[in-house]
Amino acid sequence: MENRSNSPPHVLIFPLPFQGHVNSMLKLAELLSLAGINITFLNSERNHKLLVRYTNIEDRFAKHPGFRFQTISDGLPLDHPRSGDQLMEIFDAMKLITKPLFKKLVLETKPPVNCIIGDGVLGFTGDVAIEVGVPIIYFRTVSACSFWAYFSIPDIIEGGQLPIRGNEDMDRLITKVPGMETFLRCRDLPSFCRVSDMTDPNLLLVMNETRQSPRANALILNTFEDLEGPILSQIRTQCPKIYSIGPLQEHLQAKLSAKNEKSCQSSNSLREIDRSCMTCVSEIGDQDGRAVQKECQGRWVLLL
Repeated sequence: MENRSNSPPHVLIFPLPFQGHVNSMLKLAELLSLAGINITFLNSERNHKLLVRYTNIEDRFAKHPGFRFQTISDGLPLDHPRSGDQLMEIFDAMKLITKPLFKKLVLETKPPVNCIIGDGVLGFTGDVAIEVGVPIIYFRTVSACSFWAYFSIPDIIEGGQLPIRGNEDMDRLITKVPGMETFLRCRDLPSFCRVSDMTDPNLLLVMNETRQSPRANALILNTFEDLEGPILSQIRTQCPKIYSIGPLQEHLQAKLSAKNEKSCQSSNSLREIDRSCMTCVSEIGDQDGRAVQKECQGRWVLLL
């Protein structure tokens, strides 16, 4: 499905329906909208209801004429609990129910979809893209180091460095991740890598989804060369075409400022924000001269 007219390309963006993934991919969607690209942002029905309820998301994106939201079932009832503990349940439901709905939507969307930017852990977006002949770009919302460690899990297991056994020293180095041999320790691995059973469903899910990344036309990472250049070079041995576009928040604010638009301070939260805690933090900062604000990849933290 090539874009043979002079109209802007039409990109469909589909995040995993978890907070961090939705947040990052909404920022990417706004950046692409500011560049004049037509965007369809595909939310789960439940998440879209929460965004509309707790944020000004519809007003914020209404200024982009080529932008639109669409919703799709995540395969679970709207009142069904969703949390990290139900990761496999959500993935199984999405593969069974969401995947065929997604294919139908891609085929029927007008104007035709010219490119899909799918969440890098939703491998079925790549399945559908290949089936219907649309280019697929995976967006991984984790750091390059995290992505590369996940990609290397089979090598770590084969090298006998997983599983972590008993009370083994958590400072033991993991040496089977190229470029990270001198600093990656057992304690740096996420909890799903610390299981004793190497057939654990969560471990296999992340490992298998990450290993599908090379089949995509390109890979987007929310990082930049000066921060993770050596690891990005390692990833390029498997995924040659990488867009290191981070930090997204900084790029978005710069684009908005260049267009004399208000800097983006709006929330993409799926929960109601407790403003009272921000008042407390502000008061602490006013009373203690040691309070320092620092920006790290677009996220504000308070260092006391």
